[in-house]
Amino acid sequence: MEYNIRAAKNSDHLALLMLMKAHAEYEGHSLVETAQHQKLAMVESLPVTLFVVCLDEQLVGYMSVIKQYSTWDLDWYYYLDCLYLTKETRGQGLGGKLMHHLKDFAKERGISEVQWQTPHDNFGAIEFYQKLGGVNKMKQRFFWSI
Repeated sequence: MEYNIRAAKNSDHLALLMLMKAHAEYEGHSLVETAQHQKLAMVESLPVTLFVVCLDEQLVGYMSVIKQYSTWDLDWYYYLDCLYLTKETRGQGLGGKLMHHLKDFAKERGISEVQWQTPHDNFGAIEFYQKLGGVNKMKQRFFWSI
């Protein structure tokens, strides 16, 4: 299995959009494409770091990371917004490689913590994150449309 993890490029935008739609479907939602999604064509200038996983030059997964500041810790951390791999590539160790890539990325930038969340019923992801040493906090996530 020949894989490569790299920062997303503008030319990845259509494949990224397809992966994002698949990710939404996997979590029981649908991603309705809007004009906002055209911004993916300029992914290199978005205020998020997107990494992609390529197998033989085909995109099979992605991870999005945002730098945030904690007022409790008075320090920066990375928030892992999304991590998704296609059904065919799950269970082959690529998720772990993505997470270790993120760990190295954070260390290189002097960031000592990564935070993320996953749906409460995504038992495979919960087990995966716990095996990595991730510690979960019981919190509710709220959305407020403005």
